Amino acid sequence: MRTLLTALIAAFAISAAFAASVSVDSVNTKCPISDMPVKEGVVVSTGAGDIGVCCGGCQKKVAAWDDAKKAQFVANATKADDGGAEKSVEKASDAKAWTEPYLLNTCAASGRPIDVKGTPTTKVIDGRELKFCCGGCAAAVAKDPAKWLPKVDKAITARQMAIYPTKTCIVSGEPLMEDGKDTGVSMVINNRLFRVCCKMCARKVTAEPAKYAAKLDAMAMKAQATAYPLKTCVDASTNGLGDAPKQMMVGGRLVQTCCGGCAKKVKADPAKYVAVVDAAWAKSKVHSDGAGAVKKANKTDADG
Repeated sequence: MRTLLTALIAAFAISAAFAASVSVDSVNTKCPISDMPVKEGVVVSTGAGDIGVCCGGCQKKVAAWDDAKKAQFVANATKADDGGAEKSVEKASDAKAWTEPYLLNTCAASGRPIDVKGTPTTKVIDGRELKFCCGGCAAAVAKDPAKWLPKVDKAITARQMAIYPTKTCIVSGEPLMEDGKDTGVSMVINNRLFRVCCKMCARKVTAEPAKYAAKLDAMAMKAQATAYPLKTCVDASTNGLGDAPKQMMVGGRLVQTCCGGCAKKVKADPAKYVAVVDAAWAKSKVHSDGAGAVKKANKTDADG
């Protein structure tokens, strides 16, 4: 009898514990900030239900939401069987299948002008295009990329930060400024700068850089098109751009041409034509997100 009673008590305790755990379950299964699975016990409580998150950092961000935003998230998540307001997890892809062109005017190893010895040497190393002043520099970087690429990334970050089109995380949309301080994380993948709010979002960008580069391009194109500084084709001609110019994004910079033929020239030598557009922006007095301050970036390039 005592054994049976003990077993019943234990069973009741287990049931009570299970019921308690169910009662504090979050309304969502994926973190609204990182899109990763929520961590048990890490929640933001609201009057309508608990919002689950993956970590303390995301917990702080959700806690900072206003009551209306929290209530809307809970309502959406409660209505939908699959989590409502949660976003689906993006599938990973091969980051090395995509690269932006190398637009710095300095050698990726020596820091000297890439044409100091004539035609630059172009190599694809670790999935990204790089340019060098000579074959020796190319060989040095190919042998030990980790030694040389951080310097390249620093120069690319300085250049592209001047024309970066958003102050929010490219994945989550969360602000990258808090109390007047930059809380964002800068990362360069295959010659393109991305700004994210956390490690989880960084992993997503690393898995699908082309996807997020396209998202950045759409933002930058919209920002730069409104005050594009050239009225003629970028191919040093007097041809007007007309009502429907050919538009392309190169390393975060909008380039417009008068026709498909000139667009092919830009693709064949992107650094040459981006430099023309950069010079035009430098001469203009327009300064806005995604469309200004190239003088400082160009100076950084020259400094190596």
